[in-house]
Amino acid sequence: MYLSLVTDAYSKKIMGYNLSETLAVEGSLKALKMALKEWRYRTHPLIHHSDRGLQYCNNEYQSVLKRNNIIPSMTESYDPYVNAVAERVNGILKDEFMIEKYAFIKRNP
Repeated sequence: MYLSLVTDAYSKKIMGYNLSETLAVEGSLKALKMALKEWRYRTHPLIHHSDRGLQYCNNEYQSVLKRNNIIPSMTESYDPYVNAVAERVNGILKDEFMIEKYAFIKRNP
């Protein structure tokens, strides 16, 4: 299972999410589109920061950002400190809610 999250760096609120069986771009797009519905301050510029995962580099994903005048920003290399908000939320979900362990058990009963 793959969880896609779009988190507001200022409020730390999860604005969009999707749980998919694959890492295909569709799951990330659903999370992004959910977040766009929650976006209140459309007159303010918005930056979308992510790692360089294939789903975020995908042409369709990038075109949704462009159509909504969202500036893409991607890490240069894998460094958890570059995207500390996402790493913190992911850590909470994995450690405190044992998401990885539950997904493994569900796949391997």
